[in-house]
Amino acid sequence: MDLSRSFEKSDFRGNIYLLLGLGSILLFAFWIRIQSIERLPDRQFTETDGYFYYWQAGLISEDGQLPARDMHRWLPVGRDLGQTLNLYGYVLAYTQKVLAWVFPNITLYHVCLYMPVLCFCIGLGALCLYLYHTYGLLFSSIVGVILATLPGSIERSTAGFGDRDAFCLMIGILAVVTYLVSIQTKTPRKRLIWTLASGFTVFLGGISWEGFGVFLSVIIVVELWRFLTSETEERLGLYALWVCCFVPTLYLASPAYRNGYGFAEHLAAFVLMPPLVLLAMRAIRSLLISKVHRLRPHVRTLSLGLILASAALILGYIWTQQNTFANTTVPISDSPVMQAMTELRSPHFGYWVFRYGGVFILGSIGLIVASKRYYNQTSLIIPFVLFVATTFFREPLQKHIWSASHGIFFFSIALICIGIGFLISAWKPQKSKEPRLMSIVAFMAWFIFWVALSRDAKRYDFFIGVPLAFFAAEMITFFSNTLSRSVKQHRQRAALKTGVAIVLLAGILFLPSLGAHAKRSIYAATRMRKVTPITAVKNALHYMKTTLPNTAIVAAHWGYGSQLNVIGSVKTIIDQDTYLQNWILLYNRHVHNATSENEALAYLKTHGATHIMLTGKDPSRSFLHGDLSDAFLPIYPKKGFNNASIKVWKLHYPPDIKTDLKYLKTGFSEIDAALELE
Repeated sequence: MDLSRSFEKSDFRGNIYLLLGLGSILLFAFWIRIQSIERLPDRQFTETDGYFYYWQAGLISEDGQLPARDMHRWLPVGRDLGQTLNLYGYVLAYTQKVLAWVFPNITLYHVCLYMPVLCFCIGLGALCLYLYHTYGLLFSSIVGVILATLPGSIERSTAGFGDRDAFCLMIGILAVVTYLVSIQTKTPRKRLIWTLASGFTVFLGGISWEGFGVFLSVIIVVELWRFLTSETEERLGLYALWVCCFVPTLYLASPAYRNGYGFAEHLAAFVLMPPLVLLAMRAIRSLLISKVHRLRPHVRTLSLGLILASAALILGYIWTQQNTFANTTVPISDSPVMQAMTELRSPHFGYWVFRYGGVFILGSIGLIVASKRYYNQTSLIIPFVLFVATTFFREPLQKHIWSASHGIFFFSIALICIGIGFLISAWKPQKSKEPRLMSIVAFMAWFIFWVALSRDAKRYDFFIGVPLAFFAAEMITFFSNTLSRSVKQHRQRAALKTGVAIVLLAGILFLPSLGAHAKRSIYAATRMRKVTPITAVKNALHYMKTTLPNTAIVAAHWGYGSQLNVIGSVKTIIDQDTYLQNWILLYNRHVHNATSENEALAYLKTHGATHIMLTGKDPSRSFLHGDLSDAFLPIYPKKGFNNASIKVWKLHYPPDIKTDLKYLKTGFSEIDAALELE
């Protein structure tokens, strides 16, 4: 099969089947994800960060752009928006402006409500189109149906979720798919167009999310494979053009890439440097093989040497910067703030079963089998098995066979062996000329990177659905092809192949013994995420909006930060953005664990707080539960204040309460130095 022609020729009948099949899958995926609409109260989301992006989009709608510093939160310093990647807020704001020309009743809230569903369906459509041209309608449909119904792919792409996860997944899919098409297309003009499309999409991803470098790494792995397997230097100019589409533009577009700190401190190193290093390697190899003729028979060895030398330099950089990767004032992994986030905890075995049914097992088997089928290498099988075992089966293995430290050791060994096996497999001359090999390389890299991250943080498992569905489809079509080979007639063989694939897919979707994840699809859309805030907090926030001036500064649990901004229309001193983790720790130390009332008041006055709210998220032994002086004036609720679960005080600072800069220590030298100069 000539894949290049599949991207350039049009088949009328095939296009009709594609439109019907893909359209049905997308409508089904859309329908599942909007089932949560009925249980959503007006102006509320199921994710706290949904309020944050709604807030950002509102600022953009009013002023046309974001301010350099958001002075409604993290007071008195404010949030440095130059250190954030804000494309999603602009997409929300300007999408509403465009739609309002045609549908005047469409509000910004409506756009925020449905955007996750729309983004997921666009990404799913692009993926299925690519797989249709590469593998055919059956394979593409299997992947589409699995992704449409997987609870793990539904939770963060439902109406009302509000966060940018589905948007980032869409951009990641588009970046990888357009790049794969660009290297599979033979026509120079179309190859140029697809290369530019991929480079521009990477730029959009890089200006959207700090973690987009993982998707970029998938493309880098594909390029490394091509670099090692090629005997001559081809398309260097196209690769250089692709790099130029996003490396200089990202550097110029965002201060986070030029002088990032905190979470953005190493953003340039992890996003901009790898493609530049690979470009340098390709340029050096091209120069050497053109000038030194003796090296031409040893191009693969030269390529491997350049990769190993670059890897040594990268490891050296990581070693020298190891103290700055995971800490500002305290290591991120050990921070009480991060430990309080349930989405950053390790998944247990039941978590995988509930969210992915039997797909995570079938997809893992498909990954392992593909390493043999396409690479013709058995050296990767054991590392892949070990990787899967120490990730998905981590909990039972640590419970019955080995300790947590042993699990980490074997997981690390698996990753190292996979990397070495990848290099060896690419370095050796390939017997197989399978045209789909680049797709296999890409989705294997996608699997390894996102599953490895998900192993220690539930937050990232939303992104593993794509490779799981891909390799599950690989196994289903492999079984159906094997069983249909005994039939000689082409039509009967095709019918049997399709029938077997449908039966296997139906079993995975609905049979309890095979996971039956489709039975939990509607539940995932309607029940896995609860509306936030709860009614009691929402009532308190509405009280603030109708009673307090918009200049009021309310101190409260950090998880309610953006909800106070949006629903309460007040300013805050800490929020769920975790921009200044040390401030959250100081709030708990000097307010909830205060040794005296003067200590709590001094902290609050230093931050300019005019009010303070106590909720069920705050410690049960908080200082605020004790006897407070007249400096704390109860204002909400008016009745039954002492027994209320939500309390709001207005602050009246006595004359002897002084501010103290120690309550503003952030752990960032740039900010702390500026505060001391003031």
